[in-house]
Amino acid sequence: MLKVKNLYAGYGKFKVLFDINIEVPEKEITVVVGPNGAGKTTLLNSIVGLATIHSGDIIYEGKSIAGVPSHKIARTGISLVPQMGNVFAELSVFENLRMAGYTLERDELKDRLDEVLEMFPVLKEFLHRKAGTLSGGERRMLAIAMGLIRNPKLMLLDEVTMDLAPIIAKKVIQKVVDLRDELGITILLVEQMAKRALEIGDSAYLLVSGTIKFSGKAEELLQHPELAKLYLGVR
Repeated sequence: MLKVKNLYAGYGKFKVLFDINIEVPEKEITVVVGPNGAGKTTLLNSIVGLATIHSGDIIYEGKSIAGVPSHKIARTGISLVPQMGNVFAELSVFENLRMAGYTLERDELKDRLDEVLEMFPVLKEFLHRKAGTLSGGERRMLAIAMGLIRNPKLMLLDEVTMDLAPIIAKKVIQKVVDLRDELGITILLVEQMAKRALEIGDSAYLLVSGTIKFSGKAEELLQHPELAKLYLGVR
């Protein structure tokens, strides 16, 4: 569904990524892991038009989207759930979901709201509460639900378990699996909690200092004694 080819990217003149090649197969979970500052978020930002592409290409469903404005990419079926600032704290849960569906007609938005709330029943209880009053796990569920509103084909998830208690993180990760298994959505998952992500991923890439150090099956990276220990803290 998505190919990143020989990508050099960053912000302005500053380069963060160097010769990145990644493939994201349809209806699979592709995991990108690596230490802090490796360039994982910049990779996602490059795909959705929020970073500077110096050279290389990004192919989505056979067409280049490198350099396409982010508001146009948002209408192609790609949805980004960012690591930070992913909900409007002063708006209610319902208002957040409605804002996320700003491109939809009223009837379509109502149908999508019903479907998304079926996927995330916990949010039904808090529809009229301000998002800022939700727990960390509930806010993360809301952020993913907002990404689902426009019925995406491809979801880019940036650190969805960050700062969550282990039991809550496990529930969030299970929702990511459900997106693939129940809805058939293709997932590109960026995670610093490597072990958790690699356990559910189909394929994986290890990103270190802006370059790819490993590409292959997620299970292979998880079981790689040197790479897992050196870069991911997995023993």
